[in-house]
Amino acid sequence: MRAARALFAALLLCAPSARAYNEAIHAFLTLRAFGQRTSWLAEELPAPAPSGVDAFRALFYREAAARSAQFREHFPSLDRFDAWEMKRYFMLNPKAQVHGFDPVDLRPMKRGDLLALASRWPDDDERNRYRFHHDEKREVVRAPDGSILPEDPASLDFGGLTGTTSQGHAHYGLVEGPLSDDPEVLKKEPRRFAIPKTAHAYGAELAQLYTDLALLAAASDLPGGEWLATCFAGAAFHHIEDVGNQIHTVQVGFYDFFRDAFLQSKLRDVVTLGGVLGARRSLKQIGLRLVANHHLFSEDLFAKRVLEVTSGASGSPEVRDAIAGLDRDDPALVAEAGRRLARTPATFGSDLTQAVIELSSPEGAEVYRLAYALSAKTLRRGGGHEYDGAKGDDPDAYLAPPSPERDRALSDFYALEGRGLRRAATALRIWEARFERAWRGPSAEVRDGAVLRSVTFLDDYQRKAAERRTRYQPEREEQSRIAWGYPIGAVALVAIAVVLFARKRRRDVS
Repeated sequence: MRAARALFAALLLCAPSARAYNEAIHAFLTLRAFGQRTSWLAEELPAPAPSGVDAFRALFYREAAARSAQFREHFPSLDRFDAWEMKRYFMLNPKAQVHGFDPVDLRPMKRGDLLALASRWPDDDERNRYRFHHDEKREVVRAPDGSILPEDPASLDFGGLTGTTSQGHAHYGLVEGPLSDDPEVLKKEPRRFAIPKTAHAYGAELAQLYTDLALLAAASDLPGGEWLATCFAGAAFHHIEDVGNQIHTVQVGFYDFFRDAFLQSKLRDVVTLGGVLGARRSLKQIGLRLVANHHLFSEDLFAKRVLEVTSGASGSPEVRDAIAGLDRDDPALVAEAGRRLARTPATFGSDLTQAVIELSSPEGAEVYRLAYALSAKTLRRGGGHEYDGAKGDDPDAYLAPPSPERDRALSDFYALEGRGLRRAATALRIWEARFERAWRGPSAEVRDGAVLRSVTFLDDYQRKAAERRTRYQPEREEQSRIAWGYPIGAVALVAIAVVLFARKRRRDVS
């Protein structure tokens, strides 16, 4: 069992992608969710000046310092809480130019345009990537082996430290309740499988943090406050939309990836005599290729179908039906959200995200299964094609040959993905209704609740991240050595065959 867990852990060291939907789908879904509110979307919002962004940060500082001794100790004065420190405190890459935290794209916009852009900015401005730990001189800190020390080692549970996968921790969301690292759980209830079993994704928490920043901006009297509130609302929308894509609610999601990676790795060892006749491919290398290929392929395939329908093409009937249904609330999501919001109405950002996760996560493994069933063989081989839409790969070119089985899998895949879109659109409308009621309360109470929720979570998070850094052990680079057992075994088999053949020859002669 320990060996099996180690093999699963290897598959998780580099998550395949952290984009639940591509950026165009985020923008489309945000606007389509409010398609019936055309006048509201058309309202012109004046942008804050750069000094207005500074004023908002100063407002947060005053409110946070009044409520948290830990915050005051770490940031004894406003000049110690500049944009760099605010981004770091909010679990972001301090070197990134982040909308709402830095004076980026400050121009008047219609509400709809700003919401659509803001819902894709968490991907575009790379705020959740490259979270390196920095010292007081803002230089990167390195571990004893010379590798970069992560700001929070727990972020590596969902990806690497660099590149697209380094934002995985912020763009996934796992089901609440106990998780397990037992491979049997991956077979039977994939949404409750995680390596390590303490793994935690922060999509729901980030949705709440942006919700509270939006409330603080809306309740302020700062010039451009409504623009800032809309900017943060769009960021909250992004994280809610992320978990509408079911594969962003499971860490692995599909046992067959592990099974096939293991078999392909062993077959490769046999063919290459353990690396003598060619490079070996480890379970980790093959497994990551299989997961990444089908993650990216499935996202691009569905995005292409959505964009076809929205551009006027006939497209898939399942996708047409899904888009046509985005104006209608999903009853199951309304019921699940209602139960959660009745218990904790103030945390509607995280509660709505968690409600979507609860309904999406049972379908995560099925999305992967369908993608695996309808993909071309080259995507299912560890030594086959490495799919990358950013480099021009067309998902239609990597579909399996037409067959009744493939076509059924396609129909089921589009219908399941469409279900996720509808959930996300429903969640956005519930969020907006809650937000419009919440920010119109007494300003002091709105500010108090928003900031208190933020510092309570972030102070605790920062303390635990610091503790994790002290325990951090860099992963050793994987070595691909020759497995001498294979060539020795082959030589032994040949020797045995020669001996048996010689004996037979002697018997035949005598």
